[in-house]
Amino acid sequence: MYEAKKLGQILLEEGMVTEEQLEKAVEEQSKTSDSLGFILVKLGFITEDVLYHFLAMQFGVKFVDVSAIHIEEEVIKVMTPDIARKYKLLPIEKKPGKIIFATANPMDPSLTMNLKYDIKGGQELELSFVVTTQSSLNDAIDKYYPIGNALDETMKELEFSSENMEIEFLEDKKPKDEDGEEGDIEGNDSPVVKYVNYIIEDAVNKKASDIHINPYEKKIVLRFRIDGALVEMPPPKVQFKRALTSRLKLMAGLNIIEKRLPQDGRIAYKIPGGTKSIDLRVATLPCLWGENIVMRLLYSEAQNLDLTKLGLSEKQFSGIEKGLDAPYGMILITGPTGSGKSTTLYSMISHINDPHMNIMTAEDPVEYRLPHIIQVQVNPVAGLTFANVLRSFLRQDPDIILVGEIRDNETASTSVKAALTGHLVLSTLHTNDAPATITRLIDMNIDPIYVGSSVVTVLAQKLVRKVCENCKEPIKEIDLVKAKRSGIPPEILEGGTFFEGKGCPVCHYTGYKGRMAAYEVMPVNMGIREIIFKKGTLNDLKREAWDQGMFTIRESAIRLMKEGRTTLEEVIAETLQDKPLKDYIGKIKI
Repeated sequence: MYEAKKLGQILLEEGMVTEEQLEKAVEEQSKTSDSLGFILVKLGFITEDVLYHFLAMQFGVKFVDVSAIHIEEEVIKVMTPDIARKYKLLPIEKKPGKIIFATANPMDPSLTMNLKYDIKGGQELELSFVVTTQSSLNDAIDKYYPIGNALDETMKELEFSSENMEIEFLEDKKPKDEDGEEGDIEGNDSPVVKYVNYIIEDAVNKKASDIHINPYEKKIVLRFRIDGALVEMPPPKVQFKRALTSRLKLMAGLNIIEKRLPQDGRIAYKIPGGTKSIDLRVATLPCLWGENIVMRLLYSEAQNLDLTKLGLSEKQFSGIEKGLDAPYGMILITGPTGSGKSTTLYSMISHINDPHMNIMTAEDPVEYRLPHIIQVQVNPVAGLTFANVLRSFLRQDPDIILVGEIRDNETASTSVKAALTGHLVLSTLHTNDAPATITRLIDMNIDPIYVGSSVVTVLAQKLVRKVCENCKEPIKEIDLVKAKRSGIPPEILEGGTFFEGKGCPVCHYTGYKGRMAAYEVMPVNMGIREIIFKKGTLNDLKREAWDQGMFTIRESAIRLMKEGRTTLEEVIAETLQDKPLKDYIGKIKI
């Protein structure tokens, strides 16, 4: 805490932040385990470069941009790839009796305490450190210690020990705690454990949302889902298929012997050398050539949960804020799986989080840990369903209730009743647009009178990929024929600033890096309510919402394209099915 205050004081004295910004960052820090510097960057008050320049000043060390220097091979060889990744360090210079390392965390006491024992001859060397940015350090480690090279040694060990691998796993199985977490998964130095750890940590570094391990007759395919697209990674050899599967099933608390049925489990993984932890939902599926494994990465540390930073237009934000200010009612978020609904939901809760209110959540799983909030993990196997938890909440004097997802009539009915009895209820559904959410509730046998009386705001969203900032370049001409063919009037593209990514290592040569949401916000006003009460059609709801000024997901995506943040191809790919009603073709509001 002392160091964080000191950094804040330095930034304040140098005029890099205002007192108001610093106070807001300190308040945000109290809700998370993030450092003050990270929060200042996340809130957009300072850049990453500024943060690390002043961190270097704070600790009295030199700042070095490792992306701008060349490091000799002899220097790189002073530490192995696994040690470089374990400590998040990069050797940049070697002198007689001395090695200089670049780090993004000069506060880490293990740098000098343990590192001497993990590099050859380290106890006889003087180790000194310079500071660099986290992003440039990650890129440099990937450059000088590629994951493929880091795995070469592990692969050799795997080849040597593959015959006994299955027996070792069965003998070394450790008891699990009641949450299904296996103890000390990092302490095992066997080759397959190292390999699995590399996979998980590489996926985290690349900000992947899923890991796919697909078995075939003569190969294994390893893929990460990055920014919504599957990217192939260097795979292990096919003879390690059983060992790899057994290790992952063991970590997830699954039955290693059972290979005939699908299984679901969970891994709680702590990244070595830091405080970051991650949950992985593991699903296995018996296939022709073995068990297919898919792991969903759930980043438990709150990411960007600032509602003002989600990219909502001023009008859309106003509509959401009005709903959140309502004393009671229901706010619904809808969209396909993996469209960022949870992030939006948590951002709303964070926006209205107040220690003077009783906020309770029912989730499956609990994705982010939030302060001052009672969070409940749903467990259908044990009979703890969304509906059961929700009924229990009503006996706990709640002000605000979050229901992770409305999946059935029972949950929908209980949520609506809670919203009508003085509670603000937030939840999610799976529909293609905001108006369809209303008809979906009615299809779940909820009386239209109750639906119209309880729902105050509906937000629909889909994710589009962002043009890579590292390799983007302006487009001289946009394909107007393609736009018109896809239902986008060419005239509305006039005056736009269009970019595309040419492809680079940062974006894995895709031209895209990161994703953002295109939104559709529908406040349920009197006009919408009258249509619901009269049991109007979905098209009636769409016309009324559009006539009252609702921006559709497609219109929001086009706005992002005109701002140069995404591409025509992304707009078409993600919103092609969101075509307007026949009498609204060619009428797009931007």
